[in-house]
Amino acid sequence: MTQPVIKVEIDFSTGPSFGYPFILNSPSFGILDTNILADGPLDLVDVTPQVRRVSTRRGRNRLLSQFEAGTATVVLNDPNSDFNPQNENSQYWDPVTNTTKVLPLRKIRIYAETVVSGLPIEVTIFSGYISSFDTSFYSGTTEDATVTLQCVDAFRLFSNVSTEIPPIPGATSGQLSGARVETLLDFGDFPDSMINANVGKSQMQVDPGGNRSILQAIQTVEQSEFGAFFVGRNGQAQFLDREQISKLADIISGEFSDVNPLPPNTFPYSEVDFAYDDQQILNDVSVQAIGGSAFIATDADSILKYSYKSANRTDLLMLDTTEAEDQAKMIVATRKDADIRINSMKLNMNSAISENNILLQLSMDIYFTINITKTMPGGSFITKEVFVQGVTHDVTPEQWNTTVYTAEPIIQAFILNSNTQGILDTNALSY
Repeated sequence: MTQPVIKVEIDFSTGPSFGYPFILNSPSFGILDTNILADGPLDLVDVTPQVRRVSTRRGRNRLLSQFEAGTATVVLNDPNSDFNPQNENSQYWDPVTNTTKVLPLRKIRIYAETVVSGLPIEVTIFSGYISSFDTSFYSGTTEDATVTLQCVDAFRLFSNVSTEIPPIPGATSGQLSGARVETLLDFGDFPDSMINANVGKSQMQVDPGGNRSILQAIQTVEQSEFGAFFVGRNGQAQFLDREQISKLADIISGEFSDVNPLPPNTFPYSEVDFAYDDQQILNDVSVQAIGGSAFIATDADSILKYSYKSANRTDLLMLDTTEAEDQAKMIVATRKDADIRINSMKLNMNSAISENNILLQLSMDIYFTINITKTMPGGSFITKEVFVQGVTHDVTPEQWNTTVYTAEPIIQAFILNSNTQGILDTNALSY
């Protein structure tokens, strides 16, 4: 079984698009549904031979219940100071313009090469933009220079664009949430080829205007829909509506356990982090759309057990303001009780037992649903079905460690004929 290899590419071309641009009549870059309409030709450099260490982080902040910008740190050997923007002898100096190519916000892609059933496979880990180049020197028998690339995903681009005071053009009353997200991204000149948005279930009010970033405006739509907005491993802006999220809870992507021997089609982990506390309890929730009344949902039994645990969601944009009541009830229904939860799971690539095990660890992504089983003292077991809410990779030449951050499904729905989401008196009817 071959261990995966970490690979890093830098694209010095301008524009936010990732992927190989469509070139008419080219056998390699003229493939429909594969190549994209890009901003310009690639200026791609493979820096893999120089890589010392890579770490990536993507996901939701559990305390803020909000997705954050994905980040990556890449440490490269730089013995010739090629990443010095004043070095005219650098291989990244453009002789045509007589300027450096080493500029902030150049594109970077981090991916893995692995083998499954004899076939080579590429798995993208992170796609983003280099925000800084930090050079370091280490004294030893020789002076050794490295450069650290600090990278962020497209959230940085969205937060840099202001909506200004007037309402966004095209953000009209009755627009579905997915179309509203696309309108906002279009206002920020983000390419259509880099957007993957569900249609949405909730109609939005007219855009309220105001001095916000594009990211803040989209996150208001995300909360109004009760959906999810984040940047995928491939650099695409992803918007999931609440119906899609509830359906993803019915698709099990992997089974993990510490049982010995492992059951078939189950993979090992190195560690899990349990929690049993009051952090996730909510029993008094107020939700209010602009122009509508505040709807408050409570659970008396939960309040009696744990006292008041309150939350407020205001200035939302759903056109049907009664959806605020549905949303408040849904939050209380799924958060009113204390329960043992698994906050995270750690995976070690060196402990992988099969090629499919390696592929799953590399592919682990936000809103994968996984089952985790933990053996407890005395011979009992705890099994939890959880959503992946964040993934980190820490890679050196010797190790590849992955941490998967998890949470209970945020929104559930009754799905007819489903073994997990179609249980009467257990699964809820989503709005």
